[in-house]
Amino acid sequence: MKGTQIGGTEVGNNWFGYVVDVAPGPMMVVLPTVELAKDHSKLKLAPTIECTPRLRDRIKDNRSRDSGNTIQTKTFPGGALFLTGSNSAAGFRHRSIKYLFLDDVDGYEPDVDGEGDPIDLAKKRTDTYSSRKKIFKVSTPTVKGLSRIETAFEESDQRYYHVPCPFCGEYQRLEWSGIKFERDEHNNVLAVWYECRHCRKEIDESYKTEMFERGRWVPTFPERKNRGYHLSGLYSPLGWVSWKQIVEEFLVAKGNRERLKVWTNTRLAETFEEAGDQPGWVELKARCEPYQIMTVPLGGHVLTAGVDVQANRLAVLVMAWGRGEEAWVVFWGELYGDPLQLEVWGQLDNLLNHSYQGAGGQEHRIISAAVDSGHVTHSVYNYCRGRIPRVMAIKGAKQANQPIVGRPSKKDVNWMGTTIPNGVQLWPVGGDTAKSVIYGRLKQKETGPGYIHFPIGLDDDFFMQLTAEKLTTQYTRGFPKMVWVKIRNRNEALDCAVYAMAAALRVGLIHMDFDKTGNPPPKKVQHETDKQERGNWQKRGSFKRPGWLDR
Repeated sequence: MKGTQIGGTEVGNNWFGYVVDVAPGPMMVVLPTVELAKDHSKLKLAPTIECTPRLRDRIKDNRSRDSGNTIQTKTFPGGALFLTGSNSAAGFRHRSIKYLFLDDVDGYEPDVDGEGDPIDLAKKRTDTYSSRKKIFKVSTPTVKGLSRIETAFEESDQRYYHVPCPFCGEYQRLEWSGIKFERDEHNNVLAVWYECRHCRKEIDESYKTEMFERGRWVPTFPERKNRGYHLSGLYSPLGWVSWKQIVEEFLVAKGNRERLKVWTNTRLAETFEEAGDQPGWVELKARCEPYQIMTVPLGGHVLTAGVDVQANRLAVLVMAWGRGEEAWVVFWGELYGDPLQLEVWGQLDNLLNHSYQGAGGQEHRIISAAVDSGHVTHSVYNYCRGRIPRVMAIKGAKQANQPIVGRPSKKDVNWMGTTIPNGVQLWPVGGDTAKSVIYGRLKQKETGPGYIHFPIGLDDDFFMQLTAEKLTTQYTRGFPKMVWVKIRNRNEALDCAVYAMAAALRVGLIHMDFDKTGNPPPKKVQHETDKQERGNWQKRGSFKRPGWLDR
């Protein structure tokens, strides 16, 4: 269980070299996906083989005929290397393996092609070699309760690397609590050191190499059979990731739950406990602010919409986004009508075409909208087709650890089965990931990056829908899995918030420039942007403004 930039994968690569040169036998390397396995072969193993004479002499050039050397298979005298992904059950069949390297196990699928856990499938390939087999697992940990590498480490003898203090000579494990630092009045980090737990002297990072060379692994439970090793980013070699960089990253991440999660996983090599309990809807309503629905407060700049399609209505949430993904709810409502008919989609056009008044006098328009296609797919495709790229069709992704917005797939083809250029695309949305982010932000106490604001006038039902799901642990075939379950009948507001966030990320919200206050660009630029967008939409056609918008 390790942090990043520690060399865990490189340990496995060196082990491969040892197998080829000293102890030949069948070996398998498993990565989260087949694509990553191929990249590993081309970017890591191929250069290693090419630059190491003792390996190059044993593994034939893949350019020669019948070399036995392909991207996913490397043969050598007395053995072979097979590379595969955890998402391919076929990669585990018909092979007996003596050496098994399981890399980045926290990224594995929980079930592969309905055949079970990929780690179990891989381990069964080693049964032939009994006590002569060797298995190496390595990964940066992820979520507490779901992390495979944490589970394996907790079942092991739990070894930590202890290093001597350069002053008193006492051995100790490097921990985050021992890191001390000094800042100036501008919050810039001036100095970072490690405080010895024995003599309390300041250990400068320049002592790293000396300490690491004299270090030793100390097991917590020496009586256990399996060996487990933990190495955080504090052990990154001198010249790689510095203590100062880790401190600076912490100061940036500590106010943002998502960034803190990444920092905890990658730098401390520890799991992060997700915010599973939903926030209270009463508390959320109590923090409504004195701005009106259909208006954009100062700091809000980018407007997006999320649309959830129901049997007799469209639920719509419009949100404004600012610096650091700070967000304001601008509109929430339901447009009643049959989604199989055009009338309700005309209402949606009116809402998306509406000009929203900003607190600074600007006029804002929705630049991106995401419409769920899971209910009436054909109607949603028809609606989005004439409004590309402003409106996108989306569908929830079922795989674990999905990004909030994935790579789209093209859906429009002609009678010959050829993809139609500029046709409708379907964008996968990682709903579970987005909900974790949203719930973490709903629990923020202070305004600023990530905070979500609510206007006066929202009814109780909106807040109850926004908090209608809860993250719980369920067990499938004995393996824990975090699952979002509904605790109330209606959850459209939460789904719409997910879609509005996906729409914002799709247009590059995290890459947009804002001034130091989070305000929009100068009025002239805003006017030109709106004028151009207005012209684009006039070309597509629009519907008559409904009377309820005037109210």
